[in-house]
Amino acid sequence: MEVAAPFTGSGRIVCSQLPGGLIATTPHFGSYGLLSEAHRAVQKWCDDHGHRMSGVSWEIYGHWKEEWNSDPSKIRTDVYYLVQAEKG
Repeated sequence: MEVAAPFTGSGRIVCSQLPGGLIATTPHFGSYGLLSEAHRAVQKWCDDHGHRMSGVSWEIYGHWKEEWNSDPSKIRTDVYYLVQAEKG
């Protein structure tokens, strides 16, 4: 959930912030069970283009739509990796 300002969390609710910097990303359309394909695609792209992965990654999920229950191919999840240019 995105919020406009930092807040004090409690229990299972915590306030966090995404890191800044260079990212590699791809959208994934389909069931969550196939998300590993998107992660592999980003990892391969980084290898092919000389980017070193920092080990930080995250996913952003679209707001659920009732139609996705009958057609999971429309589910969108964006996959992100924080990277550094030029492996070496």
